[in-house]
Amino acid sequence: MAEARAEGVTLGKAEGKAEMLLRQLNRRFGPPSSEATLRVQAASVEELDRWADTIIDAPSLDAVFDDLH
Repeated sequence: MAEARAEGVTLGKAEGKAEMLLRQLNRRFGPPSSEATLRVQAASVEELDRWADTIIDAPSLDAVFDDLH
């Protein structure tokens, strides 16, 4: 039971972070492509956190997802 609850909390955090990142991407670069949206929705919490940090200095949407950052 506790494991299921923890999994639900983690999933909820990821969904919330994904929603916020999509809003930030839209505000900074315009509406994200369906490919970018799907990538964000499927991302781990760690990826979402990394992209949220990257968006601040990224010159383009593609740069946000550039794994070299």
